[in-house]
Amino acid sequence: MKGKASYSSSLSDYEKKANEIKASTTASTSKRPVALPLYLQVKGHLIRRVLSGEWRPGELLPSEMKLAEEYGLSQGTVRKAIEEMAVEGLVSRHPGRGTFVTSHRGDYQTTRFRRFYSNKTGKRIAGKDSQYISCEKIKADEQLSKQLQVKTGADIVKFVRIRYLGNHPVLLETIYLNSEICPSAEVIFEQKKPDSIYFALEQMFNILVVKVGERLRARAARPDESELLALASNTPLLEVTRLAYSLGGECVECRVSVCGGDDIHYWNQAE
Repeated sequence: MKGKASYSSSLSDYEKKANEIKASTTASTSKRPVALPLYLQVKGHLIRRVLSGEWRPGELLPSEMKLAEEYGLSQGTVRKAIEEMAVEGLVSRHPGRGTFVTSHRGDYQTTRFRRFYSNKTGKRIAGKDSQYISCEKIKADEQLSKQLQVKTGADIVKFVRIRYLGNHPVLLETIYLNSEICPSAEVIFEQKKPDSIYFALEQMFNILVVKVGERLRARAARPDESELLALASNTPLLEVTRLAYSLGGECVECRVSVCGGDDIHYWNQAE
């Protein structure tokens, strides 16, 4: 069940949604809110254009000069807007190449939210060393409905996978996705079994994860967790619950990761 997958570029449902967003933002942006500085207005409009699908994750933005001409503003105003976006991780700037919409493609972005490391080598636990256990559509209970910002009883996607260190299972992940913005994800993920969830969300649904919130707690392993992770009964575990948010502010994913402390550890360095 290991190996890298090729991702489908079919985004028909999301292209329709993107066109609707684009149409609404184009109509509304002619009325600029006078209370905001110009660079913040430009920033907001650029973000809406990304959300509309005009520029996809990993794609190059027009030059500052071209954007300044388009908006009828100074290049300095546009530069300040883009700099703000860069600070927030929404775009990445590369001297000599230009400014790109943030993507989880490549070494930096792919590992941006990976925070489990090998105790022995200090290296991140890689998604490519993983096994999918199940993928299914379920109904959101009260807790998951609050976390994913959906109605109780709404369809959501649940899948479970194990990450390995060598041949040893070290991390158990239970991942829930919002079906409303990730339609048929249970079928796609079952077929593709992607290494990187966030890169797959970009490629298949044009969803860019830009922010996560995490809560940590210690608890004893449940019987099913002990079996899947080859641990003794009631072994102390670290549980990390993550909520991941898209560029548009939607909660896309709730992920519960559990691990023992003998082989790996959690490390989060503030930037």
